[in-house]
Amino acid sequence: MTWLKFALWLLSIYTIYYVALIFWDNLRNNRGETGSDKYELTFVEDIHPVKSLVEEITGSGKESPVAFSGGVSLKQLFNLAREESVEYIKSVSF
Repeated sequence: MTWLKFALWLLSIYTIYYVALIFWDNLRNNRGETGSDKYELTFVEDIHPVKSLVEEITGSGKESPVAFSGGVSLKQLFNLAREESVEYIKSVSF
């Protein structure tokens, strides 16, 4: 027996096995009935929107000590560390 014959036999055995599994699954579960809602899951969320009170508590936001929020480049980060605008734990070599 050559490797080619062995591979073909192995492929045919796996094919027959998986076709038999699919056939058995279709016989066991009659999936042709699509009108049946017996196993349909539905989720209902009872959520109502609520007005946020953040604007009322903080005001217009102009009195915040934060100058800007967002990403900075690495050069800007080192400049902020030199000016002691950011708090860092380990020493940074400039």
